[in-house]
Amino acid sequence: MKKTSLVVIIFLLGTSFSLFAQEKYPEFKVLTYNIYHGEKPDSLGKPNLDDIANLIILLQPEVVAFQEVDSMTTRSEGIYGKKIDWMAEIGKKTGYRSYFAKAMDYAEGGYGEGILVKKALNYTTLPLPTPVGGEARAAAWSKIELRERRELYFGATHLCHEFPENRLAQVDSMMRYADSLPKPAFWVGDLNFSPESEEYKSISEKWSDAGLVANDSTPTYDSEAGKRIDYVWYDSEHFELVNYQVLDVPFSDHYPVLVTLRLIKPNKE
Repeated sequence: MKKTSLVVIIFLLGTSFSLFAQEKYPEFKVLTYNIYHGEKPDSLGKPNLDDIANLIILLQPEVVAFQEVDSMTTRSEGIYGKKIDWMAEIGKKTGYRSYFAKAMDYAEGGYGEGILVKKALNYTTLPLPTPVGGEARAAAWSKIELRERRELYFGATHLCHEFPENRLAQVDSMMRYADSLPKPAFWVGDLNFSPESEEYKSISEKWSDAGLVANDSTPTYDSEAGKRIDYVWYDSEHFELVNYQVLDVPFSDHYPVLVTLRLIKPNKE
């Protein structure tokens, strides 16, 4: 299946396809995107900040998750001419509230996850386990509020790219944290595994993979293997899928995943 082009995106903004006939509760858009540390991979040294900010303004998702985010690093200085807090800058350009969850120190600054939220009530950085070593990893969590004051939790992460043992432990940590929350939750990110992996199979059946529900196996990573490794997971007791798209934009070595969810059960019992 081909990725959705920008022309089609503009059309779909006004005529969103729905898998379900009747809207009972609020619908909202979720975007997850690995941004290649703020640099265009096919034009090294050129920033992608403005392009991604314009995409966010066009799509108007309720929440956005970014992976491979630099904050005040010498690497960002080489791209932007000065050290920048990438999340703070895109927050200013889009009007969203931004949060950076540092996973590790890097190049005189920090490296980790970033989230944009239209209305955030609080933020938390969750360190993730690395039982066999490798790079430190973290998740950004936020309590958010939709219209009609409906509260939810949103998690965003980037799992270990080296060791399946780490990814298994990190998935377990994400699920445990989500299960401990008092409100319905969904979580997203670049998980660095395919649907055929043991890590994928370890995820509890309570969590629905939006791509699987949509029967869409479009690759989310621009490589010869063409892997689907970026996901949106939601609790099907509380949410249902309205729309799923992998967007064909050239700003990173990944493609953004845009999902529309509907809240069908706003509270845990």
